[in-house]
Amino acid sequence: MEELNLEQIGLTEGESKVYLALLRIGSSTIGNIIKEAQVSNSKIYDILDRLNKKGLIGVSSINNVKNFEAKSPVLIKELISKKEEGIRKIKEEIPRLEKLYGSSEQIPEAEILQGINGIKNFTEMILDKLEKGDTIYILGTPKEAIESLGAYFQEWHQRRAKKGIKCKILYNDDLSARAKKIDRMALTEIGILPNHILVPTVVDIGKDYVATLIFGEKPLCILIKNKKVYESYLSYFELLWKTSKS
Repeated sequence: MEELNLEQIGLTEGESKVYLALLRIGSSTIGNIIKEAQVSNSKIYDILDRLNKKGLIGVSSINNVKNFEAKSPVLIKELISKKEEGIRKIKEEIPRLEKLYGSSEQIPEAEILQGINGIKNFTEMILDKLEKGDTIYILGTPKEAIESLGAYFQEWHQRRAKKGIKCKILYNDDLSARAKKIDRMALTEIGILPNHILVPTVVDIGKDYVATLIFGEKPLCILIKNKKVYESYLSYFELLWKTSKS
C-alpha cells in the first residue's frame, strides 16, 4: 500500500497520499491525516476539498470537530471511466484541431548550417524525412556544387531513388552533360534552363522545407521550414519547369 500511486488516474500527488492515508486509518481528524499522509498544513484543506468534490471522501462532524473518511475505492472506477471518455472525445476532435493548425499562420523556422558538413546535414535530414512517393525539387546546380560534392550527390541520388522518392531537377545550361547522366536514374526528371537564366545557388524544395545551398569559399545552407514559403518556391519552380527543355 505504501508504494501505491493514484496519480495515473488523475489525482495529484497530495490527493493520492491523503486518500490512501484515509483508506488505512479510517475516519480521522486533520491532525491525524497530516501525520499519516505527510502533507503540509498549508495544503491539506485544499486537498481535502478537491477529494470531496471528486466524491472520494466524506465529511462528518463529531463534537464540532470535522472528521474525514475515504469513500469506497469502487468510485475510482468511475474516475477512470470519465478519464477514458475524455480521452476518447479528445481523439475524436484531433482531425478538427489539425484543420485549425493547418489554417493558422505559421512562423517560419530558419536555420543556417555552415560548411560542407552543414550542407550534408541538410541533405541527409531531408532524405530521412521524405517518404516513398514524395518528390523533391532541385532548382539550379552551379559548377561549384558539382566540384565540391559531385560524387556525394551522385550517391545521394542513388539512395533517394532506392527509397522510392521522386526528383525533378532544373540544371543550368552549362551542365547539360551532367543532367543527362542524372536523367538515367530511376524516378528522376531533369530540365535544362534557358541559357539566359542562371541560378547561382542550389535551391532544394521538399516536405515544407526550402534550403538554399551556397558553395564557394564559405559554403553554407540557409534552411527555412514553412508551408507557405514552400508552396511559393514550388510555384516558382513549376513556372521555370515550363520554360525548360529536357
